[in-house]
Amino acid sequence: MLQHLLPLGTRDEFGNRAQTKQQLISVIQAHFKQRGLAPIATPLLENEAVFDPYQMGNYQLYRLLGNEGQTLVLRPDLTLPIARFISATKVPLPQKFSYVGDIFRVSRQLSGSYNQITQAGVELIGYASLKAELECLTIAQQLSAEVIEDAVEIELGDAQFAQRVVASLTDAPQTQRAILTALFNKRVPQYQALIAAYQDQDLYPFLREWPRLFGQPEDVLQRLAAAPLPATVQPSVTRLTRVVNWMRRTMPDQAVSLDLSSQAPQKYYTGLTFRGYSQAGAGYLFSGGRYDQLLANFQADPEPAVGMGINVDLLTSLATAQRSPQTQQLIYFEPEQWNQAEAYLAKQPYASLSLAPNIVAAKQETQRIGATLVDLTGGGANA
Repeated sequence: MLQHLLPLGTRDEFGNRAQTKQQLISVIQAHFKQRGLAPIATPLLENEAVFDPYQMGNYQLYRLLGNEGQTLVLRPDLTLPIARFISATKVPLPQKFSYVGDIFRVSRQLSGSYNQITQAGVELIGYASLKAELECLTIAQQLSAEVIEDAVEIELGDAQFAQRVVASLTDAPQTQRAILTALFNKRVPQYQALIAAYQDQDLYPFLREWPRLFGQPEDVLQRLAAAPLPATVQPSVTRLTRVVNWMRRTMPDQAVSLDLSSQAPQKYYTGLTFRGYSQAGAGYLFSGGRYDQLLANFQADPEPAVGMGINVDLLTSLATAQRSPQTQQLIYFEPEQWNQAEAYLAKQPYASLSLAPNIVAAKQETQRIGATLVDLTGGGANA
């Protein structure tokens, strides 16, 4: 019976969910086109070396052995293949890319996560200006408002803030990693024990408060201004302040928060980070940030860049749950009435043709799917 079973972490999509997902993808792609983003598609299979510089989170890769003995993987990420593409093709920069595709990650058993995920995204390569981050935030805010009913909160952070604060405390890499791991994982007793060595420093009151450094932007920024932070983090604070002020002016109804006690969404981020979530769904609807050093792993010179990934599957789940069921119409007709049936179908968004051989079978099909029967064989459209 194994031929009837799906691999762990995968699923079939059918009916209302499949239809909703395709509609969402169409909306997302239309929005990308309207923003002037060039579509790009990379292969499902990549050489494992593409992902070697980065440990890709709490999951494993699907590995395959190529014909020539090389290790191939099903792509677990779509940003790195695009970086590989830019390096290999020497495409002129700057470029604005968009994509929709599946990624594959072997999640921990019993985690509740799927191993195949549909992701849409934006990659703005060659743009050093903060305008690139603002463009991603605009796309995320507009798409969220268009495709789901629930309000989405955008959470801002900075990939280098935590590393630079900890680097000001100690030069020991192992100690730095231990403090950051305890902070990011909210292991407060362990974190407090680690920072106890610095209780004579002026920064110690801030360190004690740090695990709770999230919430309303104005409150977090005020707490930052009162702390004796190292000069190395001031560019991060200035950037966050600029983005918050811009969002307040540009999208005043958008809920926004700051979190400077959590790890960046990806390890290759180097600057501003952002994530969006809805109270109605578990997980982030989108996440992104700046990654100015990523291309240095594929070519001699790095390039400034900002990227954002959108969880199409989570959006689909929210949109499917929120969508009001529409009563479908089933059109019964004789073959010689095909043109008449087509004309009726063209005017009805929730209708389909009945291919039943007779009216009895058409009524049975109508009852099974909870539709309304439209019988054209009586000389008119009779519900």
